[in-house]
Amino acid sequence: MLSCIPVKWSSFQALLCVVVCLFCSCTAEPLCEARKTLAVADSLRVNEGRLYDDSLALAEAYTLLGHWRLIYPDDYARACYYYGRMLRHRGDQVAAMRAFINGTHAPYVQRVVPLPWFTDYHILGRIYTNMGTMCYLVDEFELSYEMYEQSAKSFYKADDTTAYYYALNAMALELAEQDMHDETLALLDSIEHNCTNDGVLTKLWETKAIMYYNIGKYDSAIISVKQLQIKGNHDATGYVKEAQSFDCMGLKDSALYYAKHVMSHPYASNQDKYHVLYILINYDNTISKQEVQVLSSERADLNNELIEPLLQQLHVAVELLRQDIGDAPSLQKIIVILLILSLAGVSIVTILVILRKNIIRLLTGHHRLKKENEEIRQSSENIKQQNSAWQQQIIQDIENTCEIIRKYDDWDKQLHWKDYNELCEFINQHFYLLADKLKQNYHLDEKELRLSILVLLDMFNNDTIAKILHYGKGIRTYKSRLNAKLGNIGNDLRTKLIQIAVFPFKSFP
Repeated sequence: MLSCIPVKWSSFQALLCVVVCLFCSCTAEPLCEARKTLAVADSLRVNEGRLYDDSLALAEAYTLLGHWRLIYPDDYARACYYYGRMLRHRGDQVAAMRAFINGTHAPYVQRVVPLPWFTDYHILGRIYTNMGTMCYLVDEFELSYEMYEQSAKSFYKADDTTAYYYALNAMALELAEQDMHDETLALLDSIEHNCTNDGVLTKLWETKAIMYYNIGKYDSAIISVKQLQIKGNHDATGYVKEAQSFDCMGLKDSALYYAKHVMSHPYASNQDKYHVLYILINYDNTISKQEVQVLSSERADLNNELIEPLLQQLHVAVELLRQDIGDAPSLQKIIVILLILSLAGVSIVTILVILRKNIIRLLTGHHRLKKENEEIRQSSENIKQQNSAWQQQIIQDIENTCEIIRKYDDWDKQLHWKDYNELCEFINQHFYLLADKLKQNYHLDEKELRLSILVLLDMFNNDTIAKILHYGKGIRTYKSRLNAKLGNIGNDLRTKLIQIAVFPFKSFP
């Protein structure tokens, strides 16, 4: 096909090299920053066990690597994992599920054509683990089992034995929740015989305790809890199961003993206490009605404020996962990707042919380019005008807020002088954003932040400001230091603060 194109290939090669070099120079630095962000997230997870929570950096890495997913599927999967984890931590379960789903799509081409650059099955296993947990929280046990199964396969490919057995244990728990007890026991026995990790074995006995309790084998559930405690796990979950099992066996004293132990446990949650509350009500006459009402109300608040909104989001997220699984088999998606790659190759050849035919026309099209540049310039002017109007609106909003505060009779009792966060939130969102900029960009301390807010309100003289902030009588000196920290521009301090509130960067026009 290429032999029929009447053009010198040396010219095409030179042109292609120029295009590739320009493209790489424009994208190399953002890609480097994105990979640095992922490296920091890896380091936090491995060395400190903490979650990387820089939402802006993760969002940029996630978006940028999404465009390069076929070339860097490994990095894209990591970006999906860390971005999804952060979204889960911040309560956006639906967006987190979308990120996880995108992460599972990263290695699609790998399933047909083995590519050497996708090797991080460990991250893929973690993605499936998070998806399985989200399904488990809304009792979607079959779908959760499927996700944990994919997680186990990924950890097996990554040669991570401990994580592999953790995933198998999670699969056993899903089987137990589906009342598939023979399969559960077979899988747990296999884990017990092949794994020596104490953490895995601890989870194994916890799973056995839950399974035995669900099928009514309360003595076996108690034995499993004892094994759990022998392994060094003394959290409230085991004591809850002991109390419930003894209660079902009719051993009131033992049930009451472990129920009280749960109530005094330092790490028992309100949900754990609520599970044994009925035991205390039935067998302990010393518990007061007030304590029962407090626990019941806390449980109701937990349901209304935390659990119900979380479950609603999780149901939507799980439905997204189910639709993604049901949209098309993986093979069809792979075929689509290969077709896109084929079309892209054909398109490149076609573009080269068209480029050769129209190179002279492009060179003589200066007038058309000039017209387009004029349109771009006009569009830029329109954007500047809109930006200026937006800035004036913010300034007017700040001034209106200050005017309202000045007329507010009871301001001295309502404003929170000791905490600048509460002070800013009470006044106006622009004040909160201003305080955040001053803290991040100019490294002001809390007294300097409160001084900035008081200057911007423009409702106190120097003596009153000094009294509020306990500065003594040298308020002019502190204002001068603050003015110097904000930069030596010619405006007064209040005008300078308004400019910082309007413009997002240190430099001003």
